[in-house]
Amino acid sequence: MSPIRRLAWLLFTLVALAPLCLVRVPGLGDYLNHLARMHVLVSIAYSADLQRAYQVHWTPIPYLAMDAVVPLLAHILPIYLAGKIFVLACVVMPVAGTACLHIAVHRRLSLVPLAAWLVSYNTLLEFGFLNYLFSLGIALMLFAAWIVTTFWPRWRRAALFAPLVLALYFGHAFACFAYCLAIAGFEAHQALQSPFSRFRAVAADLLAAFSQAVPALVFAATLNVHSGYVGTLNTSWGDLRSKLFAACAPFLFLHDPTNAFVLLALIALTALLAVRVRLAPQVWPACIPVMLAAIAMPHVLDSTWGMDLRLPLFLVLLLIAAASFPRSAAFRWPVMAVLCVLLAAKSTDAWRALHALDGQIAETRQILASLPRGARLLVVNVGGSRVARDKVPPITYWHMPLTAVIDRDAFVPYLFSGLTTVRMRPLFRAISTPNGLPISPAQLREGMARPAPDGIELSDGEGGGGRIYWYSWPKTFDYVLVQRFGADAGQLPDNLQLLAHAPDMDLYRIVR
Repeated sequence: MSPIRRLAWLLFTLVALAPLCLVRVPGLGDYLNHLARMHVLVSIAYSADLQRAYQVHWTPIPYLAMDAVVPLLAHILPIYLAGKIFVLACVVMPVAGTACLHIAVHRRLSLVPLAAWLVSYNTLLEFGFLNYLFSLGIALMLFAAWIVTTFWPRWRRAALFAPLVLALYFGHAFACFAYCLAIAGFEAHQALQSPFSRFRAVAADLLAAFSQAVPALVFAATLNVHSGYVGTLNTSWGDLRSKLFAACAPFLFLHDPTNAFVLLALIALTALLAVRVRLAPQVWPACIPVMLAAIAMPHVLDSTWGMDLRLPLFLVLLLIAAASFPRSAAFRWPVMAVLCVLLAAKSTDAWRALHALDGQIAETRQILASLPRGARLLVVNVGGSRVARDKVPPITYWHMPLTAVIDRDAFVPYLFSGLTTVRMRPLFRAISTPNGLPISPAQLREGMARPAPDGIELSDGEGGGGRIYWYSWPKTFDYVLVQRFGADAGQLPDNLQLLAHAPDMDLYRIVR
């Protein structure tokens, strides 16, 4: 690779990673909830407070990418730094996988995969779907390796890839599903290109390709999805608006003002370059089953929200990896200059949003510093997502109080404890939920007078899979954090004594 190309790759990488490097704690959706689990995994052996509420439960579940990486880093680095390194890896891995696939089909690393940086800040990253993003990069690399080894002996090839696909499954099941879709499209195209006289050989090739997924399918068949939830699970396809949002998800991040501009500019640039673009015949057939599955994917599947957000990003990365352009410098460098300007604009707005979130997280950690270690913290959110939409992304501020687990070894009832490596102790299960959110002021007032559910598990009715954990809260919790973000909490119960105050939240002690 020429020095100019190396410089271009270095410049794009630095511009893309700068927003995350310049903040202390990335405010990304579910991230702080997952990071709290990582703290439990690392510190439970040394903390009696954590041992009282949580227990580690290692089991072959298909969401272990973060669990495999962050605890190893956290043994030598502070937990927040270890988590940020993993987040940076989740931004880099899809781009690295796209570059590997591009090299596999074009036999060189051109500047085309640099376009993948424009979708490195996306809705999946905003919502904190980190296990999927990290594993998606591995899926692209495995697909590249499968193409490169096309002429290997089929069964030796299948035997090599079977454990790799199983590892991908344990990283994230849906990334493994995306990989299998790509392999299906690639192998179907290969079969259609072969003459009918090679029917037996083609059938053997298809069987070998399928066999690499057999170990992962065995573990998937034994997975009990319902064990991670409570009550009746629901599935819904979603309306047209949710499907349009899913289609735009690779380009949207934290309500940045430049999102629409970047998307429109990319559409215009793609239209101008359409006659010059060539798609590698090894990759574009893989896009067909991925696109069809993305269209058919439900928005909510077994109470797992946002299922239709995942495959569009994979589809965009496949198209970028497959693309090639004329080698004319007069054509190539103006296009790279436009992409660099778009990336700089998007990274600038991403930094502004992440910087604001970093300040909100710092405020949360500061007020929770008054919380005694090992306390049981009930979180109340005022106004729901509508109030804080312009100030803090809803998913992020719902999970900000999970810093109490990291900093104070506290108990927070909606720490992820379903299909994860951390479970609640039996005495804490009735006052926790494996899938849920903070409560509203109305639920706080209602739960004060309601008797405890006596161990009966109830669906929370919002998304499914959760538990009503706030009944009889004066007897089961020690402190209440009220997140206001400019909204009026109304009249709070008289048994709450103000302990700490901040502009957007208050910490109360429960007086018994």
